Amino acid sequence: MVLHRGMPSPYFDDTLSMIILRYLSRELLQTTFAVTLVLMTVIMSGRFVKYLAEAAAGKFDPNVLLAIMFYRLPGFVELILPLGFMVAILMAYGRLYAEQEMTILFSCGLSQQKLLALTYVPALVIALIVGLCSLWLTPLGLQQAETIIQQQKNRSELDLIRAGRFQPLQEGRLVAYVEEQPDKQALEGIFIATMGVAENEDAVSIRAQSAERIDNQAYRQRYLLLKEGVRYQGRPGEANYRVTEFNQFAQHLQASETIPVTANKINLRPSRELLSMPQADAQLALQWRISAPVLIIVITLLGVTMSYTTPRRGRYVMLFPSILLYLVYLVLLNAARGAIEEQKLSPLWGLWYVHGVFLAIAISLFMLRIKPLRLRRLVAGRLQG
Repeated sequence: MVLHRGMPSPYFDDTLSMIILRYLSRELLQTTFAVTLVLMTVIMSGRFVKYLAEAAAGKFDPNVLLAIMFYRLPGFVELILPLGFMVAILMAYGRLYAEQEMTILFSCGLSQQKLLALTYVPALVIALIVGLCSLWLTPLGLQQAETIIQQQKNRSELDLIRAGRFQPLQEGRLVAYVEEQPDKQALEGIFIATMGVAENEDAVSIRAQSAERIDNQAYRQRYLLLKEGVRYQGRPGEANYRVTEFNQFAQHLQASETIPVTANKINLRPSRELLSMPQADAQLALQWRISAPVLIIVITLLGVTMSYTTPRRGRYVMLFPSILLYLVYLVLLNAARGAIEEQKLSPLWGLWYVHGVFLAIAISLFMLRIKPLRLRRLVAGRLQG
């Protein structure tokens, strides 16, 4: 029996479908996780460098950096995994087309509709992972990261001081040096001086034998209580310094400033709470979380359609246009989100407009793709007859 390209085969049964499904799923999932791992490494490295700079500036305890990055991991997966899956479709299917493996599958009776249906099996697995992150793990991780951030805010500048090194305080206006630090509450041999003094401003330097931290619970403020020291005050370049010896001297300590993990606190709420909240920002946050798995459904159709290539064109010819279309998709989603926040769009349908437009684009491209194939099948059938 002679089979023409695209003609159905009597041997294309459920067993063959399962073999092709396992083969395609393995190709897609392996490529997806490889691409996602590379993108995660790049993006998380940039975020880690940012947090590391804040830790070096005294805004974070370096010991909590790994914990913050761990709790932010689901949010990164939610954003990167859809892009990784679309790139995987383009790379894996592009290779199959370029090496004519896809031609063999089509000769066995595989159609574009069947290819799309088989692709949606691993796509649903990816959508489940993304939905699990967006609806549950990401808010939970943000809550834990925010708890760590709040704990860091309660740290005073005394917690930043380390023995044997000069430490800037109060955003660089002061500098402190400690000879010994028996514990976090006590300091020995401490020196404090003002930095960057203006022309008409007195410079102040303090030298004390010991110091300890005092917490004022009534006013929720902290002070560094200096003991047995000398305070010098005067203008640089002039000899009329005022020298004050003291038994005790209190220096106010500012709380360390940190950057919150999210500007909108509604993102910290669990999804089940958002369901019962009628506020527009709560409904928008819920729509944004649902949009992540919906995005997988749309880009799967786009990826299968745009992955078609020929050996002469190369396997990566549609990679750049597809990624560009994906980025436009994300930009429009963010634009719609901003328009809803500014009350320029209805919070009920705002994000679904964008999904609907791109779903229509994906369906149109897919129909244009299978229309020539149907024509070829019709001509082949007539020739065979």
